Amino acid sequence: MNTTIHPFHIPLSRRRLLHSLLLATGGIITGSVYAEALTLTPRATEGPYYPDHLPLDQDNDLTMIIGGKAPANGVVTEFGGRLLNVDGKPIQDAVIELWQSDNNGCYIHSRGTQQGKERDPQFQGYGKIETNTKGEYRFRTILPGLYTGRTLHYHIRVKQNEKSMLTTQLFIAGIPQNDRDGILRSMGTEQQRLSVIREFKPMSAESKELAAIWDIVIGHTPEEPDQRGRGPGGPGGPPPRRRDSAAVGDRDIQDLVLGPSPF
Repeated sequence: MNTTIHPFHIPLSRRRLLHSLLLATGGIITGSVYAEALTLTPRATEGPYYPDHLPLDQDNDLTMIIGGKAPANGVVTEFGGRLLNVDGKPIQDAVIELWQSDNNGCYIHSRGTQQGKERDPQFQGYGKIETNTKGEYRFRTILPGLYTGRTLHYHIRVKQNEKSMLTTQLFIAGIPQNDRDGILRSMGTEQQRLSVIREFKPMSAESKELAAIWDIVIGHTPEEPDQRGRGPGGPGGPPPRRRDSAAVGDRDIQDLVLGPSPF
């Protein structure tokens, strides 16, 4: 097992394998090349916008909905990796849920539409996937929209045998709001925080779609409901988030994360 990989760096061999994988129809991330030093993925608040009405389409491609007339607006991203236990063994048949804001910063929740914005009807907003025999998972989605008080983030929950094992959030390297996001700053040790910040890179020199690799490491004990929390400052959650008027526009976000191709 390689224990020297920097949390923000995807070595060239990993990039090439990811690139070839994502070009293959229905490819799932594979190979021990993705092994990293095991750091227990830290918990985070569920937040106030876990869907209170789940969409009919709940697959792992959030960019297209059944019967949709067009893809979702926004920068397309893919991320995936393996679900591991603390002993480094892959966990199969676990369900990984993803929910996030659309390109306008709106969630599929009855109170999830940001002031002055409209929810993108072409964005699925929620998806899930069951891990395979190697513990692998993958999502295709978009960069989440920014809203006041938070940095860009994805919400993730891992369930095993219908029990919630982990609720956490995934962040994007290079976003200025990361440094002052109250929830990210509250997530365990520095090493744990780095483990949930991933570098999203273009899939090829010509592509504007981004990809990242993220292994999730969980313990053996199911979560209690109050460990998840229902919002900032809720039971078991981080302190209330600060109101932050600073915002990054859509063009600024693309300039931050697109940059030169690593391939």
